[in-house]
Amino acid sequence: MKVLVFISAIILFFTGTSVAQVDTINAQNHKLVMSNLKEGKTSYLVYMTDSLETKRTIGDIWERTIAFKKRDQNEVLDFGWKWLRNDSLFATITKICDRKTLAPIYHYANYKSRGIFAYDYKNGLMLPSDTVKNNAAVKKGPVKLDIPVISWEQDLETYALLPIKKVGQQFDISFFDPNEKSATYHRYEVVGKDNLKLNADITVNCWLLKINYSQDSYAIFWLTEKSKEVIKMKEYYKGNCRIKVKQY
Repeated sequence: MKVLVFISAIILFFTGTSVAQVDTINAQNHKLVMSNLKEGKTSYLVYMTDSLETKRTIGDIWERTIAFKKRDQNEVLDFGWKWLRNDSLFATITKICDRKTLAPIYHYANYKSRGIFAYDYKNGLMLPSDTVKNNAAVKKGPVKLDIPVISWEQDLETYALLPIKKVGQQFDISFFDPNEKSATYHRYEVVGKDNLKLNADITVNCWLLKINYSQDSYAIFWLTEKSKEVIKMKEYYKGNCRIKVKQY
């Protein structure tokens, strides 16, 4: 009996240890490696293909910028995203957030087909901005944020800040999209490493970061081993695949 109790205690110990290894990442607990955050511009080609990658759509171009600025005497990060489709501007998104924590302060999005959506983030709420004309977000109303969220629009830049050290690490990230009705955590796991071949001369050592959206829908990100920069993504769902590739 004592042996069984001892074995059970060991199982419980390691089970508890496994659970404890999931790192919670949000805009409050300072677990992100903010020194990895760099100013500059990055471009991605984004396109759809079938699961065998034999058919491919015309790609969109995402131009993403990060600038360090000051707002009301506070250090902030100014994130910009231009979404180009068929030689025209499909959407522009601006996000202002705290430079030290990535806590969102202001969101502005102008979609070619949907119009303008602007929000202010105050006191645990996402509020439709009352200083922006023709703001379609007014119809939606305020959204209560029960956790310290990080903008999901900035995901590609946030992955580089994760404290990745080994395969098997798991992160619960408080990513939040303004289109969501409530905020929650999303589980990511470092599932392996890969030598990604860019061309005949260059191969890059990468971490593989995965998120499961559902039983048959998931995405894998290739993060460079040293800088953690995202250079490729593959997203699978319903027999199709969406690919993002960094442009050089």
